Amino acid sequence: MVKTPLRAGVLIPSVVIVLVLGLVLGIVLGTTVFTTRDTDAIPNITHKPAPLTSVTIPKGQGIFAPFILPVQLKTTVTWKNNDTVAHTILSTPNQSSFLNVDAITLNVAAGQSVKFTFTKPGLYHYYDNTMATWNAATSRVAANKGVPNFPLAMDGVIWVQGSINFLPSAATNHIPAKHDDFATEFTAINSGGTLSIHNFDTDPHFLAEVPDLPAPINPAELGINRIGGTDDVPGGETITLFFTAPGLYYYYCPNHAVVEKSWHRASAFKAASEYPIPMEGFVLVIGK
Repeated sequence: MVKTPLRAGVLIPSVVIVLVLGLVLGIVLGTTVFTTRDTDAIPNITHKPAPLTSVTIPKGQGIFAPFILPVQLKTTVTWKNNDTVAHTILSTPNQSSFLNVDAITLNVAAGQSVKFTFTKPGLYHYYDNTMATWNAATSRVAANKGVPNFPLAMDGVIWVQGSINFLPSAATNHIPAKHDDFATEFTAINSGGTLSIHNFDTDPHFLAEVPDLPAPINPAELGINRIGGTDDVPGGETITLFFTAPGLYYYYCPNHAVVEKSWHRASAFKAASEYPIPMEGFVLVIGK
């Protein structure tokens, strides 16, 4: 896809971009439309490899790999523990119509495997509570100090694909004042819907996709979207993103996190206010 420069060192995709300029309660509104990636150059594949249905716990890493695992409905997922110590697999306390619909509570001994069959579509966010801690104040998983790959937490996301009823056509999120995070980590909308994000912080923040993840994760390019803070715009800026391609979008703020390429995850900068929790988020877009 041809990209055009936003300014030195910053690129945006050549999808349809509309900026609605105007003063509404002191807020500037930016609007971006995301369409499906161009796949004309991708050759037809007669024999597709079998979809991955397992998560590995590598030896001595304190990580679930892959971090995000998309599976079909009624798939049995296997966690393979290649480590020399036991681990737990525990869903986070957050629950909604699309998040952690069923609870997961598993223990896997060193060198062993455990299985769980997913019968309801949605996102399942889990972690190892011996290696990470649930931060109730921010509703995030935080890595314990001294664990391997710190500041990355030992958590993961299973995306069980399927239809979900009663999702909104529009969702909102925001960046709280004096915080380097998005208020809500997981949101879900119908395809053709929008996500609006408002910045109540003084600094500008950015929203960009975590790169090099295979479809159906990040099926359309998000580009690099600046969200001005209250020092730039009275009251802070709001951007509105239009999603036409169904899929799971995983994004982060490049000003406060870096992508750890070995694990394809956002990793928090030490200077970020929520360190070791990265400034990241997910948008689940369900096709109509």
